[in-house]
Amino acid sequence: MQMLNRYFTPFALALILTAVYFSEPEPRATKIALAILVADVLLNWWIGRNQYRWAAWATRLRQLQVWLNFIWAVPLFYLLYPYWAPMWLLFVMAPTAAALTTNRLETSLCAGVSALAMLALYWARQPLEGVALGMALSHAVFIVIFSLFVHGLAQTALRMRDHNLT
Repeated sequence: MQMLNRYFTPFALALILTAVYFSEPEPRATKIALAILVADVLLNWWIGRNQYRWAAWATRLRQLQVWLNFIWAVPLFYLLYPYWAPMWLLFVMAPTAAALTTNRLETSLCAGVSALAMLALYWARQPLEGVALGMALSHAVFIVIFSLFVHGLAQTALRMRDHNLT
């Protein structure tokens, strides 16, 4: 999870702050998005700092962090997507975190839920047809494939580490 906090939290910060700064969404949407962002950053920091303090809870804390990142992505995407198209990248974060800490089935489940939630939110904002449908489907496929790719890389790294230990 340290990798999530080190790389994806700054990415989410940059994505949301650029969306707010350059696209100038409604003031209400901006305030809600920034409040969610602050809560997300603080909670990810707290979990990252304390997950090893309670070793028995480390697995549950990592799972909680994965699903909280998904939960944060839903309202942020809904609020800011009409103003900033790259917001769909928020849905990549939770499945990628799952890929680093869970098995293939849980990674696939998280990626599928993230992709379907993104498609549902796209649909709620505009009917998906033609180019918009193709774009949304390619985003959904990317979420699943990228998550499984990261999971495969993580498993390969673990196998190499374990092989070198013996």
